[in-house]
Amino acid sequence: MKNLKIYFTSDLHGYVYPTDYVDKSEKNIGLLNIINQFEKDGNTLIIDAGDTIQGSPFTNYLSNTEFDVHPIATIFNEGGYDYITLGNHDFNYGYDYLKKYLCNLDAKCLCANVDDKTNELGILPYDIKTLENGLKVGIIGFTTDFINIWERAENLTNFSINDTLSSIKPYYNELKDKVDVLIGVYHGGFEYDLDSHKKLSDTKENIAYKICNELQFDLLLTGHQHMEISDTDLHSTHIVQTPHNGSKFIELNLEFEDNKIQKITSKLNDVTLNPNKNMYEKFLPLEEKVQQWLDTPVGFLDTTLQPTSHLDMALNGSPLANFINQIQLDASNANIACTSFANVIKGFETNVTVRDILSTYPYPNTLVVLEVNRKCLKLALERCASYFDYNNGDVAISDTFLKPKVEHYNYDYFANIDYTIDITKEVGNRVTSIMYNGSELDEDTNLTLVMNNYRASDAGGYEFYTDCKVVKEVLIEMPDLIIDYFKNNKNVIVDKSKYLTIVS
Repeated sequence: MKNLKIYFTSDLHGYVYPTDYVDKSEKNIGLLNIINQFEKDGNTLIIDAGDTIQGSPFTNYLSNTEFDVHPIATIFNEGGYDYITLGNHDFNYGYDYLKKYLCNLDAKCLCANVDDKTNELGILPYDIKTLENGLKVGIIGFTTDFINIWERAENLTNFSINDTLSSIKPYYNELKDKVDVLIGVYHGGFEYDLDSHKKLSDTKENIAYKICNELQFDLLLTGHQHMEISDTDLHSTHIVQTPHNGSKFIELNLEFEDNKIQKITSKLNDVTLNPNKNMYEKFLPLEEKVQQWLDTPVGFLDTTLQPTSHLDMALNGSPLANFINQIQLDASNANIACTSFANVIKGFETNVTVRDILSTYPYPNTLVVLEVNRKCLKLALERCASYFDYNNGDVAISDTFLKPKVEHYNYDYFANIDYTIDITKEVGNRVTSIMYNGSELDEDTNLTLVMNNYRASDAGGYEFYTDCKVVKEVLIEMPDLIIDYFKNNKNVIVDKSKYLTIVS
């Protein structure tokens, strides 16, 4: 009997220390805790599926400082990582930042559909690893090709991001008869519901279901959707996925005998508060600088802006969304604005710190201004209106925003237009009024609409935006724009208008 053990992480998003940065308390999360739970021998592989070096205040701070070796590379080396692939967010801070991570890793970076035009990053499509027990393991890495849609062009100058499925097929065919175990490491998720097998998306953002259906990987280690998946088989492929921010990790065990796999089991392990001492102390001066920066006061609001439930805010509007929109309008000079919320948000007291901003708007989005008309706005508002599931007077959030992963961030809040949604009507015909400057918007009037670059890319069901003329781009990340807004307006008066009316 030959055994293979795998420790698997994904979507760490820069959460290194045992904190979520909402406050300073230590919690059972983070890379430093996780690597201290690994027990590695010659028959163990440690693998990460990307979205590793962006997403936390730690990496936000790091992206604005001078350094040579990315701390996460050093910590991965300490943890004994063997392989990584790239996630879409790993490109967010540009080539040089990514290079300081990849070029200092002991682990091999496998990403079959990413070509590095500089040939300096050491990205490989696959690798074959012979374990101490003689088991021959093939590993192919790949990522979502929607990076081409989401990422700023300047961050992809040195890369070609190619079609995912067609990129991996030649390597799959090359390896399948050469190895005992074939593993796919995919920064992408599932386009079908894993329980009902109902198709949930027609895009190519996530194609793990298709991969399992068309290819015969023994293991498919997935990410991107932040779902908890373990001990599950799909079309004869064992599949796993982890939640985000280093809150859990996968431990997988495979038994091989008589030239075939006999058994595969996997489980999601909780994280124990016991950080790796060497790495904790090594980077503590950096972490203390991050915490000090987070507590920097930036300004004052005339009211608290605390979130309620996502459903309540979607039904009744949100002064917190208004505040983000007024910053976008100020930065862009657009006529109207839209924004959305992360799945988890902190909100603001009247005294605002950097910590509050990064806990409420954690994404490095920039802004895009589009020229839109009534037809386009109605499509956008109908997409928002589909957030609601209405059944005999009961209102809930539609499963299309909850499965296969929770996507509250695909519901948008608009400012500077007054609009009415009748959720008793069928989806697609719920928007009954769109008013601008006190009058119903006519078909021939064009307005400028500011939104984040993620939404402008057509993500989240807003594909019609790609047909709109781009009027302007504001290439400053939103957390910085919020901080700058406070610098220019120390005592902020929040827009308290209610732009949305829901009929039910």
